[in-house]
Amino acid sequence: MVALLTACNETSSATSESAAPATATPEVTSTTAAAPPPAAVAVSEEATGGDVTGPYVAMTPLPDEFAELEHLLLATIDENGAPAPLNGFLRPKKASAKDYVLVQPVLKGRNLTFTTVQVDGVSYAFSGAFTRLDHFAENPPPYDEVVLSGTLTKLRGGNNVATTPVGFAYQPGG
Repeated sequence: MVALLTACNETSSATSESAAPATATPEVTSTTAAAPPPAAVAVSEEATGGDVTGPYVAMTPLPDEFAELEHLLLATIDENGAPAPLNGFLRPKKASAKDYVLVQPVLKGRNLTFTTVQVDGVSYAFSGAFTRLDHFAENPPPYDEVVLSGTLTKLRGGNNVATTPVGFAYQPGG
């Protein structure tokens, strides 16, 4: 899959690397995927109105601070295809780079929030909403339709260094 991670609009509100530190997002220092906590509950299709499993790419260029990112993957299944709590990762473009595994992502109705593990001191946070929900794998939207939009934040050492709006489109077959 050829995918480019890009932003909602080309006039993003990206902040510079010298932005004042913000500590609203908790710092996560693990760089390996951990099993979800025992209390985690699988996201039911009834609760969300669809199945969000699949790859998502941003529709317009992201600011330079986010240029390393290729796509977002969300899943409600585990590696064996069994129902599982919502999970996923942000994948870097560099093949040898580690994925930014999502940490306890929350999908409540159409609203999605997540943070990622830190990789070399960098992590990400997202807060947004699906514009619609469906069984995207069975009924994919047009390749250029934004189905998830929100704010993506880059953190270095737990401090906010850049923020940008982003709109993701579902990409079947990824």
